[in-house]
Amino acid sequence: MNTVTAPLATPIAPTPVTPEAPGGLNVRRLLWIRMIAVPGAALCLLLARQVYGLGVPALQLALIVGGLVAINFVSWWRHRGVAPVTDRQFFIQLLVDLFALTSILYYSGGAANPFVYFFLLPMAISAAALPQAYTWVIALISAASYTALMLWRVEVPEFNNFHTTSAMDLHAVGMWVGFVVLSALFATFVSAMAQTVREQDRHLARLRENVLRDERVVAVATLAAGAAHELSTPLATMAVVTGEISREYPQDSYPALHRDLGILRDQIARCKEALSVISASAGAARADSAERLALDRFVRQAADEVRHLRPGSTIALATPTSEGSPPLLIVGRTFRQALLNILHNAVDVSPRHVRLTYEWNSTELTIAIIDRGGGLVSGDPALLERFGTSTKEGGLGLGLFLSHAAITQAGGSLEAVNNDEGGTTVRLKLPLARPMEGFA
Repeated sequence: MNTVTAPLATPIAPTPVTPEAPGGLNVRRLLWIRMIAVPGAALCLLLARQVYGLGVPALQLALIVGGLVAINFVSWWRHRGVAPVTDRQFFIQLLVDLFALTSILYYSGGAANPFVYFFLLPMAISAAALPQAYTWVIALISAASYTALMLWRVEVPEFNNFHTTSAMDLHAVGMWVGFVVLSALFATFVSAMAQTVREQDRHLARLRENVLRDERVVAVATLAAGAAHELSTPLATMAVVTGEISREYPQDSYPALHRDLGILRDQIARCKEALSVISASAGAARADSAERLALDRFVRQAADEVRHLRPGSTIALATPTSEGSPPLLIVGRTFRQALLNILHNAVDVSPRHVRLTYEWNSTELTIAIIDRGGGLVSGDPALLERFGTSTKEGGLGLGLFLSHAAITQAGGSLEAVNNDEGGTTVRLKLPLARPMEGFA
């Protein structure tokens, strides 16, 4: 039988899986580019030397490629983990590439070399992965290197003399190879670097939203704890008064009055229980506050509690279609209250037509609350994430916001969609594959 567990202390967000730092990931991509682009250009020149008799110095090119391979190995060893890589470290790696490329071009015709357009590659990488200031520095260094190669270089006659057809063909082939290699590197690695930066921005945005949500939850919890203390005295007074009225007017003579007093006492008791839950959730929760329940029993208890508190409401409980025994839950106050908030909202807008369904599989359970009210005010499913926005007219939006925060904090999800026939379906999903936290 599947088991969903929950700690019995202060709610704690699930331990997130630490993503790989984008800087380290981009450095490894840069190392792959370095092993393809710069040595590839040198190897093409050496191949042209053997096939076409191109006048390039083989020893110098081989030394540059060998040094670059050694630097690549050291860089890979330093950044083999998931430790963050600073922009400055990434910038230094690009400077190494610029120096190696400039050195290769110097010994192979300078600015006349068809691979001179490889200077665009470090600039594109910097624009995709580094702040603008670093990109400007890379651009200036690249322009200065290009200019220097126009003035100082080891001459290669085949790149300067286009009077022969073979020289023109060789230069054209070199330009074609450079274009193809650059295009492939841009499409494969540079675009991946830019995507990594965008994913990091989205991850930071989600973290900021979570921090803001947690701040709001803490603020609401603080206010709720204060309200609990303020309301405890009036409730105690009401309990004393109802007791005195019950004793002053005998039940045999006033049966209708005693029925009303019984309803009033039940409501007072419910308010006291709710206030005790608020006080406990604010910092006095105990380990015995949770209980072990099967999913079907937990859902039935929640429906029965709402029916008891809302006389005249109708909550139809559907028979699950999932195979096997219902998963076993360890239900804490927060989890129970999250479901009760959703059920109360549904009864508010559709007292006679609320349907409760639940199902499960090997990885998650789903509880759905379906009503026939007016639907989402704006039709926006992201409505639940916004504090102070309600799905019903006149609502404060507090219950759904806190339910969404608690369930999301535990690794689940809460979503709401409008039904085609009218009303709203709210689905609460929770994972079963791992213990869940935050439902204390």
